[in-house]
Amino acid sequence: HLFFKNEFVNTITAADNIDTLHVKPQQYGNTINYFSVKVGREFRLWKFALDNTVLYQKVDQKDNVLNVPELVTRNTFYYSEHLFKKALYLQTGFTFQYFTKYYGNDYNPLLGEFFVQDEKEFGGFPLIDFFINAKIKEFRLFLRAEHLNSSMTGYDYYSAPNVPYRDFTIRFGVIWDFFS
Repeated sequence: HLFFKNEFVNTITAADNIDTLHVKPQQYGNTINYFSVKVGREFRLWKFALDNTVLYQKVDQKDNVLNVPELVTRNTFYYSEHLFKKALYLQTGFTFQYFTKYYGNDYNPLLGEFFVQDEKEFGGFPLIDFFINAKIKEFRLFLRAEHLNSSMTGYDYYSAPNVPYRDFTIRFGVIWDFFS
């Protein structure tokens, strides 16, 4: 298993005491035992549905080389129906995502690579999205409000150490197939 490992080297200069980050490629020679169980199930009642996916993962290793969150969950509650004599198909709902805190890999944009770190733990915050999907014959429309709860989580959420997760975002799209 090839991975990148960070090492902070303390460089003392006349002006400041500066920590320099050295990222080195390394070959890992020990055993990594990875256990993963993923369960998914959708429950339907009338025109409502709850789609659930839960992933449990556990890593047994001598050194911190492969770091993953222990629990990841994604749950979508939505309503779908054909309207206007089945001319319009509408689907709308909320998606909830969560993963437990862990020491995820950091990103070095200069190298364009992720590297293993064990200093900053991140995760442990929910992500809530709202969506609307609509289809009329060959025309499809979607609207997605991502990370609705960003202002409630205190703006302390990261997708990698030193890389903030995106704030509240609205995505909108149209797909129109001219030929069926």
